[in-house]
Amino acid sequence: MSTPAVPTGPAAGAPGARGRAVAVAVAAGAVAAGLLAAWQPLAGLAVALVALLATAIRDVPVARMAPPLVVVITLAAIAGPNLAAPGLGGAFLYRVLIVLFGLGLAGYLLMDGRLALPAGLARPAGILGAWFLWTAVSIGWAENLPAAVRWTSFMAMMAGTALAIAVYCADRRRARIMLWSLFAAFVVAGLIAVAEVATGLHLPTFRAGSESRTLIGVGSLFGNQNNFATFLGLSLPFLATLPLIYRDARLRVIGLGGAAASLGFILLTGSKSGLLSAGFVLAGLVVLASSDPRTRRRLMAAIGVLAVAAAVVIPSLQGGGIIRLDERTLTKLDFTTLTTQIQTGVGSGAVRATLLADGLTLVAETNGLGVGAGNAESRIEEMGPIAPRVPNLHNWWLEVLVNGGVVGFALYVFFYVTLVRRQAAVVRTAEDPLVRYMAMSGALAMIGWIAVDGPMLPAIHFAPMWIVFGLSMGALALARREARPSAS
Repeated sequence: MSTPAVPTGPAAGAPGARGRAVAVAVAAGAVAAGLLAAWQPLAGLAVALVALLATAIRDVPVARMAPPLVVVITLAAIAGPNLAAPGLGGAFLYRVLIVLFGLGLAGYLLMDGRLALPAGLARPAGILGAWFLWTAVSIGWAENLPAAVRWTSFMAMMAGTALAIAVYCADRRRARIMLWSLFAAFVVAGLIAVAEVATGLHLPTFRAGSESRTLIGVGSLFGNQNNFATFLGLSLPFLATLPLIYRDARLRVIGLGGAAASLGFILLTGSKSGLLSAGFVLAGLVVLASSDPRTRRRLMAAIGVLAVAAAVVIPSLQGGGIIRLDERTLTKLDFTTLTTQIQTGVGSGAVRATLLADGLTLVAETNGLGVGAGNAESRIEEMGPIAPRVPNLHNWWLEVLVNGGVVGFALYVFFYVTLVRRQAAVVRTAEDPLVRYMAMSGALAMIGWIAVDGPMLPAIHFAPMWIVFGLSMGALALARREARPSAS
């Protein structure tokens, strides 16, 4: 047995040198925090907390610290601006953590660290990287340079979060931790919504002013009702598929109860797109259950989920049922209202129709190249204050097309189709229930997204969308590991 080599020379004193360097850095941080606190107390407190955290974790290996940090970052992304210190604007916890995570990862790689991409992620990660590179290149022809850099920075943060979730979920135990953590976030969001209904009070990040008085008051955690409904639409598949995949009675109760709660909250938001998304998810659930021989015998479970959904939704839309909706909500959920708005040129339907026409006009004017990352809003504003035009496109698919042109849009569609197609294949071939569950849930979430939710999303930094992308890629990595157990 060979004797381990004993380090000599400068390397032998590395721990002591590192300790002195850390001490100097902490002292410098304390001085900076004190000086900053004299001018901005909250900012000084934030710097002091960061210095304290750095001191506490300075001896923890990066490889051990990164996995739990991914979970914290994911939950912070869902909380969003609700975890911002007063007066610091957009510098909320998620953005601070993801930037620090990125810097730490870069430092780790520069110090000769190793990071292996799990099998199964090469193609989706490569497409995502190509899409990001095209977005960065588009800064070159963007008229509004700050907006382009800002949009590209958001994409870097969100895509980095999705990839971090995918790598984290490539391990079966960690995937379970992530899923239970996200379920806890869903419960918290539901409790906040219940409190809103009961008290009429909202979080400070909820849209304020006259607009909040004309909309249904559920959705504080995500800033407005449509975003909350989109979050619920993405969460619904991960609850509704539990009775199909697992025989554990507790998981089935969680799935049915959570699905019913999701539908109830969607009704309370008054979101037609959320309701349509739920319909696409539930229809896809039956199709997948009947097409797979292993789940066909559980088709009754899918029918049971549909029965629960019908019992919650249909009576409420008729003014009765468990969820009693007021007249405003029933009017918002009336699909004929949308058609009337488009025909008369009044209301949100007219706004979205105008934005669609404006966006396609910009694509045509740039010969399909796009206006450059993040420049859609400023270019829409240049078209003039013609009612019912508003700057934000309120359509994720259109935003990708207008900003990145045909090339950027094609890369995104390629990424999307790759995830949906591969997850659908995993549902039919995987043996591990967890892998099948993640793949089925991710595929259904993305089907609901492509059909309804995506056209209603207002911005690139909507975290739940990127979290689903990460979970979907993680399902592919888990499936590949199951197929090649010797590699795990």
